Amino acid sequence: MMPLDYKMIGSNIQNRRKELHITQQKMASDLFISESLVSQLERGVKAVSLETFCSIADYLKTNIAVLTANPNDPKVRQNKLIDDICLLLDDLDHRQLYIILKLLRTYLEQTQQIYSFPPGALKVSENLDENG
Repeated sequence: MMPLDYKMIGSNIQNRRKELHITQQKMASDLFISESLVSQLERGVKAVSLETFCSIADYLKTNIAVLTANPNDPKVRQNKLIDDICLLLDDLDHRQLYIILKLLRTYLEQTQQIYSFPPGALKVSENLDENG
């Protein structure tokens, strides 16, 4: 088993916090931890309990796998994009989500035609209708 890279984890925490426009002070206050601890975590000089780490991941609307992963790994970058898309979709109502679904289906169908992807390579469920 590979040892944890606390500097990378700290950098991942800091980057995610900044993406969400949250200050260290607000994060510390919301999680009932010290601002000093947040700073130490982000610099990779302090570790926390698994329970606190899970709370941080939840607070940052991500998961511990993303926070512990190498951000240069292509699969990690893909998962981060998916997380970012989910964040954008969180505040949409059913009608807006349905419109996004239709746009995505149209985009994928046209992309498949243009680039001749194998059938099913860009599949979006056809089982969803406007009633969801």
